[in-house]
Amino acid sequence: MRLTDITSTNSVGHKPYDRDAEQGMLACIGKNTELMADAIERGMVMDWFMDVTSQFVAQQMINNEKEGKAVDDITIALSVPEGAREDAFLLFDRVETTAQFFFFLDKVEELYVKRKTIDTCHMLLDEAYSHGSRAKETVDKGGIEFSKLALKEGSRLKTGKEVLEATWESILERQKKGAVNGVPSGIRSLDNMTSGWQPNDLIVLAARTSVGKTAFSIELALEALRKKKTVQFFSLEMVNESVMERMLANVSGVPARVIIDKVMKRGQEEDVERAKDFLSNCPLFMEDAGDMSVATIRAKARRLAKQGLDMIIVDYCQIVRPEDPKIPREQQVASITWGLKALAKELRIPVIMLSQVNRNADQTNQCPKISDLADSDRVGRDADVVLMLWKKINDKGDDQTFIEVAKQRNGRLGPVELNFLASKQQFEERTDSRLN
Repeated sequence: MRLTDITSTNSVGHKPYDRDAEQGMLACIGKNTELMADAIERGMVMDWFMDVTSQFVAQQMINNEKEGKAVDDITIALSVPEGAREDAFLLFDRVETTAQFFFFLDKVEELYVKRKTIDTCHMLLDEAYSHGSRAKETVDKGGIEFSKLALKEGSRLKTGKEVLEATWESILERQKKGAVNGVPSGIRSLDNMTSGWQPNDLIVLAARTSVGKTAFSIELALEALRKKKTVQFFSLEMVNESVMERMLANVSGVPARVIIDKVMKRGQEEDVERAKDFLSNCPLFMEDAGDMSVATIRAKARRLAKQGLDMIIVDYCQIVRPEDPKIPREQQVASITWGLKALAKELRIPVIMLSQVNRNADQTNQCPKISDLADSDRVGRDADVVLMLWKKINDKGDDQTFIEVAKQRNGRLGPVELNFLASKQQFEERTDSRLN
């Protein structure tokens, strides 16, 4: 019996594949087993291969690698049934040297991605034709699968020299820009701790209801806009017009109620006009659909990123529509957090995600803990920075507002005391705070 005579459930059909490349790649590994590490780093699995002989050999190599056994040509060929060894030995005879290994590797991986793309398209067609299916869910499923393919390459093993060169280049760039080399918050002490919002980072801004997390996120968006940064603001809880009212109040310094009720004085009218001019001409993009999933957010962000995008704000995590409403709530929120973290890395920009805090955090009169983040501990674990916006009732019975860096992978932790001017939707650092 020959391996090519075995009936495979993975029928080749009309899907693109290259038998010579598949067998050539495996033959190179058989001759130089150190190349197996390169294949594993790329994510090699049996599904990379369509040729039956290649599938069998690849799976045996993967199994041996996991078990710490040899993956050389003789060991692998002798591991197949006696009547089927001829095909395995013929495969390993396909190359004389390993010089073309990376050519074969790139070819096999590329064709695998193409087949996965075809499978995804067929899946979407079946979903679209299926009676009772929802169009939005079908689009979201496609977005998830295509995002996985887009992110598949991931990181590659680098030499210390390569990492050092990239690190030193980053250090020099920071020295040119000064201490705040990321997107600034406008809160001096906070920027000193974080150096601004960094590319690739997921920043979680958490607070209990009615503490002001949306207002604070607007403050962060406006400061970025003042620095000529392009901002995309996803408002899943409030409509765009309500968010813009708060922005007008913040930029103009005129209370929102005064603007809405048309009781502005002459000086206030001029301030509002200047605010309108700023907000009309700044690179701000707003989305307020209430049922957006991470896939929808990702698709809209990618489209805008082609023109240039510096920061995303999502208000807020717990009302992003889950991709799979049937799984437990904790898993739903974990998937949302992972998706936004992946988006930050893909677009190489900071993503600020607002999150609720559990009710019991109100009872302590202290800064909420990361474990108080609502619905899933993955919110805190996946975040690069966690900011807690909270209020404390002091000995006089007055409210004190703080923004606290509760987690940061590469910087200091601690609180910054703020003044919150609710009528104007403005936050400012307290210069007379005992923390300063």
